[in-house]
Amino acid sequence: MTVYYRFGFIFMQELICNIEFDQDEDTYVAKLRTEMGGLREYTAKTFEEVLNLVMIELQEEFA
Repeated sequence: MTVYYRFGFIFMQELICNIEFDQDEDTYVAKLRTEMGGLREYTAKTFEEVLNLVMIELQEEFA
């Protein structure tokens, strides 16, 4: 957790997930890591598809 001071206010910043995107020849890969879910990997033919998979997973986990 990071705490910083700006404009007279104290802000706290906490890392809730880590996402890495990679591209092979014809597929996109996303590696998602959270405290609750651990490490998961998603693959798709387009970046939009793999991004959508990650967004759905995060919505379900943090809803």
